[in-house]
Amino acid sequence: MNKSEVPPVEAQTFLHRSERGELRIWLAAPTVLVFKYKGHSDSDYVRFIGEVFEKTLANKQQPTHVFVDCEEQTGFDQGFRRDIAKWSAGVAPTTETYCILVRSRVVALGIALSQVAVGKVARHVQVMADRATFRNKLELAVQRSLTDCAVAS
Repeated sequence: MNKSEVPPVEAQTFLHRSERGELRIWLAAPTVLVFKYKGHSDSDYVRFIGEVFEKTLANKQQPTHVFVDCEEQTGFDQGFRRDIAKWSAGVAPTTETYCILVRSRVVALGIALSQVAVGKVARHVQVMADRATFRNKLELAVQRSLTDCAVAS
């Protein structure tokens, strides 16, 4: 049984759980979403991701930044891979940064297949295995988001 918690946007933390895993998403800055996967993911996760994105970033005027921590993701269904590729293609035009931290070769292979499916719009996706690099890029995106949103106000 899947369970999603999409609280009011003020809470800025969102959780989706299934029998085999979970996904926590939080708004790290006005235009920065961070995803943290644990366990196995299925296509219901993508519906949840879409809801969170709509609630937090869909109407932003500034470019968005997405950071995905897959180190604890153990795998995913084919439906997840297909649906996340489709979702990524839809948000790519408004996404300036899309960084994915991986540990598992299976997950890395799935991401590579998704990038092929998405095509040219996936060129801004960066897949990395170094947490320090991931964290540095996240910190820079948070600083940029805070600055850009302060200027836009």
